[in-house]
Amino acid sequence: MSLLLGACAQPKPEIREVRVPVPEVLPADAAARQLLAQHERLLKLSAAELGQEVAPRDDTKLTPAAATQLALALALHRGNGDLARAQGLLDQVLRDPAPEALPWQPLARLLQGRLAEQRRLEEQIDKLNQQARDSQRDNQRRLDQLNEKLEALKAIERSLNTRPAATKP
Repeated sequence: MSLLLGACAQPKPEIREVRVPVPEVLPADAAARQLLAQHERLLKLSAAELGQEVAPRDDTKLTPAAATQLALALALHRGNGDLARAQGLLDQVLRDPAPEALPWQPLARLLQGRLAEQRRLEEQIDKLNQQARDSQRDNQRRLDQLNEKLEALKAIERSLNTRPAATKP
C-alpha cells in the first residue's frame, strides 16, 4: 500500500535561487531619460503653460539638471531672447566642474549645437526677409517711376491731339 501511495505522490519541486545581473543605470543614461521625459512633458503644454515654465528667474542658482531642462523649454518657447538665454544656461552646465554636472554635459553640448543651428537659421531667415522687403520697395519704386513716365507720355499724346490743324493759305 505504501508503495502505491508513494507512486501517486508528486515529487517536491526543487526551488533554486537564481541571481540575474541587473545592469546598472549610468548617470548619463538617467540624465538622458530625464531630459526625454521633460521634452515629452513640454510638448504637451499650451503656449501659456510653456511661458510659465520659462518665466525669468535666477538662472545662476540652477542645478545642471534644471539648467539643461530649462534650456530645452526655452528652445521650444522661442520668445525674444530665449535662445540666447538657453545658450547661456548650457554654457553654465558645460563650465560646471561639479561631478553632478558630468552626466548633463553631453546633453548640453547636443542642445547647444542644435540651438546654434537654430539661431543661424533664424538669422538667415531675417536676412532673407529683409532682402524681400528691400526688393519689394525697389520694385514699388520702379513701378512708381514707370507710372510717372507713362503719365508723362499720355500727357504728351493728349497735347499732340489737341493742337489745331494747320490751315492752308
